[in-house]
Amino acid sequence: MTVPRTDQTASAEQSLADGLVQRIGRLTWLTLAGYALVVILGFALLSAVTLSRSLSQTANVVESLIGLYADPGGERTPVAPAMLADQLVGVGSRFIITRRQSNGDGTRSTYFLTPDMPAKEISGVDTGDDPVALRTALLDAMSSRRWQWQVLHRQVGEFDIFIAGDRLPALLGVATVTLAALLLLPVGVGLARRATRAAVHKSLVPVDRVRRTIAAIGPDDLSQRAVVPTGLAETTEIAMALNHLLARVEGAQRALTAFTADASHELRTPLTFLRAQAQWALDGARSEEALREALISVHAEAERMHRLVEGLLLLARGDNKDLAVERERFDVASIVTEVSEVGSSLIREPDVTVSSEVAAETVVLGDAGHTRQVLLNLVVNAARYTSAGSIRIRAARENELVRLSVEDTGCGIAASDVPRIFERFGRADTSRSREFGGAGLGLAIAKMLAELQGGSLEVESVPGEGSTFSLLLPAAGAVAAS
Repeated sequence: MTVPRTDQTASAEQSLADGLVQRIGRLTWLTLAGYALVVILGFALLSAVTLSRSLSQTANVVESLIGLYADPGGERTPVAPAMLADQLVGVGSRFIITRRQSNGDGTRSTYFLTPDMPAKEISGVDTGDDPVALRTALLDAMSSRRWQWQVLHRQVGEFDIFIAGDRLPALLGVATVTLAALLLLPVGVGLARRATRAAVHKSLVPVDRVRRTIAAIGPDDLSQRAVVPTGLAETTEIAMALNHLLARVEGAQRALTAFTADASHELRTPLTFLRAQAQWALDGARSEEALREALISVHAEAERMHRLVEGLLLLARGDNKDLAVERERFDVASIVTEVSEVGSSLIREPDVTVSSEVAAETVVLGDAGHTRQVLLNLVVNAARYTSAGSIRIRAARENELVRLSVEDTGCGIAASDVPRIFERFGRADTSRSREFGGAGLGLAIAKMLAELQGGSLEVESVPGEGSTFSLLLPAAGAVAAS
């Protein structure tokens, strides 16, 4: 698989396929070399065991024939009878039988007996009773290449049996196996490397397909997605993760585009108004009263723009995790009471009442200031859409949470508008929001402040009957217990 390089850093990097081939190649070398070594050692061990067993079997045969080494009267004889010689020749291995005898002067003499030969004293070697020294002397007499012979010693009475086995055939076999391994190992590694390269390239085809798909996606078109499944579970998981990432990026881009358009629209209206008022005041002589009214209008629009900019800055700080959030215990009862009083002063309609209801155990762990701001935003939002009836603020414990709800009997929210009311500049009734000076940021700010405290914001609404917005925060006792 060929991966395009985009700069000097990328060109210096090794491709995934080459890296895998090299690593698997090294592993193949080690594996085959280890296997060859095990085969060689196993063959050598098997040869040694086979030779030892052969010598042991020969020694058993020779030992069984030692009983025939006697004259017809039953006395031991210093020579080997022809019958014993014939049988020993049939054994087929190199062997020597020695016999130690005590002389009349207290010394000991050692004889060796072989087929078709009389007993012959071993002279010039001071062996005494040590069979090891005798074995060494016999090896010296047999050949100058002592490493070639493996000798088995067995003692039977005054006889010592020495069976000599030639190691040379076994050594030649081990050398042959070793040479074959040295010649075949590079060939096997080369073939395994070619097969590995082909397998790796074939396995990385789905990865390359996903790479090419992602590389073809530009900032102007984020709708393309990698095809899943890819044929490999891991690659499919990567492709799905990338698709989810692209979906989030696409959503964020759409939200940013809409946000820019909405912000521009919200700022264009007051700026146009300010510009028109300034132009009207400069066009001719105006009375002091007319100029005062113009300045009041300009001040109102400036305040609206100020609130809009403050709201945007607050959202930006929340997005950048630059907004301080306290984690402390506090009772929401005092906050509910305060917000209820403030809400009563905001109501313009004479037929709307504001009340509050707080149950026991409403201590939460969070930020009191942010909680107050969320409830105020919810009450202000309820006041905008309630022309008659009531607005009720409730606080109650629900399992490990405390629910703070703002209920109104206003116009309600259509089901199609519910998904976007928490979006920035999202409004269910644009004309009525503008009448009250709203810019569509209150609920977006409320949701952000709720989530920063580890809580959530929910809504239930029935068109024509009213809405209920609920702020859920972790109860202090539940957090401490967990």
